[in-house]
Amino acid sequence: MGTLVGRDAELARLRGLLHDAAAGRTVTGLVSGDAGIGKSRLVAEAMQIAERDGFTVLCGQCAEIGDSVPYLPFADAFRTVPPHIEKAIKARPVLSRLLPDGDGHAQEADWAGLTRQQMFGAALSLLSELAEASPVLLVIEDLHWADATTRHLLTFLARMLHRERVAIIGTYRTDDLHRRHPLRGVIEALVRLPMVALIELGPLSAAALAEILANVESFPVPLSAVTLNSL
Repeated sequence: MGTLVGRDAELARLRGLLHDAAAGRTVTGLVSGDAGIGKSRLVAEAMQIAERDGFTVLCGQCAEIGDSVPYLPFADAFRTVPPHIEKAIKARPVLSRLLPDGDGHAQEADWAGLTRQQMFGAALSLLSELAEASPVLLVIEDLHWADATTRHLLTFLARMLHRERVAIIGTYRTDDLHRRHPLRGVIEALVRLPMVALIELGPLSAAALAEILANVESFPVPLSAVTLNSL
């Protein structure tokens, strides 16, 4: 991963959120911007910082598949967790269904009977337990594609976590949020909370773009990248 350019102010805000979480103040950061503006790159830098600072980092991604797979980014975040976190998940049967070897897909009909209270309570309990051992960073990418269960769980966690060492960072595309998009109401509700920060990414400055171009030009193009038509 190359050097992050032109996002010093935004990265400083994310660093501040991590500092707050490590000090025992649960925080949520919502990183917004148009497609391709650099949201994922910025958050990846924050994840690296968190890992160096001893955080447990969980990262899941939403997908453009509607509500067909409940809690998709949480299942994605649990997919590659280390053994001690997997053990903590399996100690909560509701959450264990989100693991790759769980029975959630084999019994899809049962999801309808799974109460929101059970899942929300288990997720809250897991994050609280993990935060006792080390600060936790939970990243949810592409919230503009989030299913209803994910939107509701995110709202619940942001409201219910207070003094746990947890930072939640979500990203979403502003250019995908039409007037009636279901995420709009979630964001409007979250930004009213005192420990929720909205971090909006705009276009890079001309100086930042020039620096990026200078860095690109300083590396020779490998022969494998040259197309036959250019020979």
